[in-house]
Amino acid sequence: MLIHFRILQIMEEKLSGLNAIFESGKHKQAIAEIQTLIEESPTDIQIYKAYDLLGDYLNFMGQHSEAVQAWINALQLLEDNAGGVDKLNIGQLIAWINISIGAARIMHRQG
Repeated sequence: MLIHFRILQIMEEKLSGLNAIFESGKHKQAIAEIQTLIEESPTDIQIYKAYDLLGDYLNFMGQHSEAVQAWINALQLLEDNAGGVDKLNIGQLIAWINISIGAARIMHRQG
């Protein structure tokens, strides 16, 4: 149980560090590093969080289509993992619904 918790904590720490880089204004560096994290950790059960954060970063940078794809990847990972959606609390589910609505709006504007 403790090992499982530590594995989850490691991903949270990595994402927190990347968020600090992004918030410091090093947007392209943070995006590149999160893409590397995704490539290096494809089997991590928490990698959907990295895709979600990548979507936020890309959306902020005006790369809306790429952001939508990152969010779709995150949602697909949750759907593919047994009980994936069940791992989210109500606040996270509301956030995912809002992301889905935002993604749909972006896609509608782009035709």
